[in-house]
Amino acid sequence: MLEKLIINYLGHLKDIQTLSSMENNSIKLNDKGLYVETDTSKRKFVVGGKDSSWELISFQFLYDAWNEFSSIRLANSSDFVKAKGRSSFIMALFSQLPFVSVTQKNGKKAIILNQFFTDQLPEINLNQVLELLEEVIAKGLDLKSLKQRYPEDNVYRLKSRARQGLKLLGFIDSQYVINVGLIEEYRSSKVRSVILKKQMIKHTYFSIVYELLSKFSDLEKVYKFQAIKELGMLIVKNSAGDNLMRDSVADARTRYMLSWMQEVDLLDEELNPIMEESIRPLLIKTMQNYLTARTERLTNHPMGKLVRNELPDAICRLPFIDSNTYLVKGSIGQGNWATVPWLAILNKNVTPSTQRGYYIVYLFSENMKELYLTFAQGITETSRDEMLQLNEEIRTNIGMDGVIKSNNYYLGESAKAIGYVESTAAYIKYSLDNMPSENQLVNDLEKMISYYERFIDYKKERREEEMIVIPHVNEKEITDHIHSYIQSKGFYYKKEEVINLYLSLKTKPFVILSGISGTGKTKMVQWVAESLGATEKNGQFTLIPVRPDWSDGSDLLGYLDIKGDFNQGPLTSVLERAMDNPSKPFFVLLDEMNLARVEYYFSDLLSVMESRRRENGEMITTPVLPFEVDGRDIILPSNVYIVGTVNMDETTHPFSKKVLDRSNTIEFNRVQLDHFAFLEDLEEQEPLSIENQSLAGDFLHLKDAYRDNMALIKKVTEVLVDINLQLEGIGAQVGYRVRDEICFYVIYSEKENLLTFEAAMDQSILQKILPRISGSDERVWDTLKGLYEICTNQVYDFDVLPEFDKVIYPKSAQKIVDMIRRYQLDGFTSFWIGS
Repeated sequence: MLEKLIINYLGHLKDIQTLSSMENNSIKLNDKGLYVETDTSKRKFVVGGKDSSWELISFQFLYDAWNEFSSIRLANSSDFVKAKGRSSFIMALFSQLPFVSVTQKNGKKAIILNQFFTDQLPEINLNQVLELLEEVIAKGLDLKSLKQRYPEDNVYRLKSRARQGLKLLGFIDSQYVINVGLIEEYRSSKVRSVILKKQMIKHTYFSIVYELLSKFSDLEKVYKFQAIKELGMLIVKNSAGDNLMRDSVADARTRYMLSWMQEVDLLDEELNPIMEESIRPLLIKTMQNYLTARTERLTNHPMGKLVRNELPDAICRLPFIDSNTYLVKGSIGQGNWATVPWLAILNKNVTPSTQRGYYIVYLFSENMKELYLTFAQGITETSRDEMLQLNEEIRTNIGMDGVIKSNNYYLGESAKAIGYVESTAAYIKYSLDNMPSENQLVNDLEKMISYYERFIDYKKERREEEMIVIPHVNEKEITDHIHSYIQSKGFYYKKEEVINLYLSLKTKPFVILSGISGTGKTKMVQWVAESLGATEKNGQFTLIPVRPDWSDGSDLLGYLDIKGDFNQGPLTSVLERAMDNPSKPFFVLLDEMNLARVEYYFSDLLSVMESRRRENGEMITTPVLPFEVDGRDIILPSNVYIVGTVNMDETTHPFSKKVLDRSNTIEFNRVQLDHFAFLEDLEEQEPLSIENQSLAGDFLHLKDAYRDNMALIKKVTEVLVDINLQLEGIGAQVGYRVRDEICFYVIYSEKENLLTFEAAMDQSILQKILPRISGSDERVWDTLKGLYEICTNQVYDFDVLPEFDKVIYPKSAQKIVDMIRRYQLDGFTSFWIGS
């Protein structure tokens, strides 16, 4: 039985490091054995070198390894024969046991069984020890001369054993000198069992037994006793140190020790560790007082402190709740009392909010008679279909003992109660009239957390598998598909327009679509996203209408209210979903973006865009919102694509160069009302569900692209040098950021032969250069004429305009002519029509 107890104890670990190389090993226990994932195997899996990053170590292998070690007691890697090849892991694993230490053997790292002696275990009942203690207190006995005080053999033997018990409890030292301070503390204490409990748990052997039993609550009492007895026969020698304890001695000493621990309430009748009550009384207090509290004013009510602070604090103090991983939140409602208060435990890597994702949550019934510990989901931002699918996924793939895999229970009649029930994948039911012990509540929570973690691992593995098996779709296939999909919806855009939008997003995930109202800017973005599998239903497409009164980033990102609670903005929830699903693209459409001043409400995002960098192969940014605000660092992940639509008229605001530098500006002013040919014989197109790797850009800095695209970058730069000479007159030269992004655009285009070099440069000049130009003096006039000459190889002549489709950069040339004519007519010009 000892081997089973040991393996179960080790199965509660999450991570261990090998003793020499310090390589990290993640472990998880199931019904077959221990699954192990090393950092090396994880890397091999990601690059396709292995079928799975987890390797199974069977129970039989572990038992064989344990027998090898326990038979020699001191072992380094060369001593393992049956465990050869896994000896480093085995040694690291066994070193986590509370009775195993790390040492040296033949100059190598080794592990050793700790050694104890029989006089470190009790050999008499606790009450007999306490009788002697009372004599010491009452009569001031000299324990050194015990033989003279009690000369009869049987009495002396009894008193001698009692004296040894006092030594175990720390009331006397090894020289039998009385610990006066501890005895006085015991004498004056109203609850003497508290002193005894404290002294027992300080004793190394008692604490080892307590710790082992704390991980083995499901085993029957007789088997627990047998396992602890076997432990004594393994590591306890007789007082002379000659031999290990015999069976009969181990049986007696183990019974005495366990009975001592039961008498001071360290163990219950089933030998389960009894924990200090912290969660149970708070749960009961909530259930007994909540209905009365609801009849009173919510603001600053003590019930709020109980559920929002005291209960979460008690949960956070549990040893298996790591504050770096878990967030614990309680709620009694905001503004109004909740009919169903709750207490949620969320893994920050899954979700920091109960509005989305999956987590563990205590749900109180409306009548406060029942309490349910559930594996559930956020209902605010999860569709019913997604909820049902995830519930089935949890129930099918995660084995659970002592948990009901269904949502067939009753919370109440309110919409929230019904919604919470529907979101539940599995639950454990408690009742106010029969609330289980603290120990049972804690064990149930630890068990439910372990199922939660298993499902997180399962989802992670599924994502990694999907990222490997889904083929990379090339740019031409994507743009062909987008164009066909949009046409199948009855909208007409030229293929080149689709390619341009795609390349612009790939170059920089922030694009502005400008033009007169009614040209389908909003709809185009929606169809592009939908064609790639991103919809409002699955949360990968979000339309955010911009309001004229937006004045700072809180309108997009959220704010802290007067109570200190964070109220999420519409963009924050998108960023969190994208962070949780890095393989999928997420599209955000800021509709009528310039109804408010973009620099006011979007400045935080503009700055964060420029902080993009790669760490450990991943693109990250400076946090948009720090951990202190929303419980996790919210960044701008590489799978978020922001598109703003703008109408330039007297009701809107112009853009600063800061905004223009960080975006591609695409005009949609073409209107062809009588074009119907594309509507004939249209075939319905299904969305193409792509991975973000098919859309994300490859480069962050020019050096990333330079080695493989040196000639092309120099060719682009030569054109930009000529353009900058013209822009110098009005102080509108482009900098390194614009240069880099134009280079990226052209590189991506040439890689898949989407556009010719000239067509790609034409789009870049139109979108990155010309929007910077506006003004009413002659320097603007001179700049436009100089740019016209670069685009056409001709001097500007109002009366002799070229055939634009035959010049080098026709779109830019046409736009320049429009800007020049506007200058001639109004004395002022700008890129924007209607401004």
